[in-house]
Amino acid sequence: MMKKTLLVIITGVLLMSIPFDMQAADTVRVMSFNIWVGGGRSIDRTVAVVRESGADIVGIQEETKNAASIIAKSLGWTTVHTYKSLLGKGCAIISKYPVVDSTESKFGVKLQTGKDKYVWMFNQHLNHCPYEPYRLKGIEYCGFGRLHTAEEAIASAWNARKADVELTVAEIRKVQAENIPVFLTGDFNEPSYLDWTKRATEAGLCQLPVAWPATRTLHEQTGLKDSYRTVYPDEVANTGYTWTPVPEVENEIFDRIDFVLYWGATVVKSVIIGEKTPESDVVISDYPSDHRAVLSVFTID
Repeated sequence: MMKKTLLVIITGVLLMSIPFDMQAADTVRVMSFNIWVGGGRSIDRTVAVVRESGADIVGIQEETKNAASIIAKSLGWTTVHTYKSLLGKGCAIISKYPVVDSTESKFGVKLQTGKDKYVWMFNQHLNHCPYEPYRLKGIEYCGFGRLHTAEEAIASAWNARKADVELTVAEIRKVQAENIPVFLTGDFNEPSYLDWTKRATEAGLCQLPVAWPATRTLHEQTGLKDSYRTVYPDEVANTGYTWTPVPEVENEIFDRIDFVLYWGATVVKSVIIGEKTPESDVVISDYPSDHRAVLSVFTID
């Protein structure tokens, strides 16, 4: 895997700095973070992950136990927007910027980032079950049977996540009429169509090429781009795995299922935040979650 500049944090002490710590007025840092059932191993370490990331806006998945409010309060933020996905999964958007509007579903909020400056922020947690990469490998999970072809995997994934994706698409297309930046964070519980390619298959990184439908539909129907894959287009050299620091099954399949997607802005940096591993660009000691986080930095015209 291609090496990238590393940030190491040991009990909150900054040892090395990635080269984007000076934030311009029109720069926004957006983070996607599945906090593992309300804070995983430690809500204090969960707060530390967000604080040390330098994020301005965070899409939180698995928001339980009032975790979003605890994190925001610890950061001195006042914006806490909580809601549920169509499947009832707890989600939240926290931000240093105030909310001035929201979509009907509550998946998205309009944030004021400056005088006469706004962005739309969406956050989603898509269905975790069935998990098609496990089904393709014959790993028992949620009681679903084995899949053998890309077509079967796509059909299963679309059936599991179609409703949330289609509603998100409809709401994003509606707000795009305002011609201001749009961001979408999320734990999709599904890989990217940009990752499971022929090249990745030949490199032994996945079982077969699969045009995964959630990310592909969002790109084709809204123009949203994948920030990490824009910065690192080589899916073999830079896998960007976010799943998982805590393997759940024997012969675990490591993958990239957490995203920061964008429209109407320019991505300048994107990093994976997690435990001490070659997969992490930013290392946090005592990392608390079973998902690595994604932080992307954007400039806005």
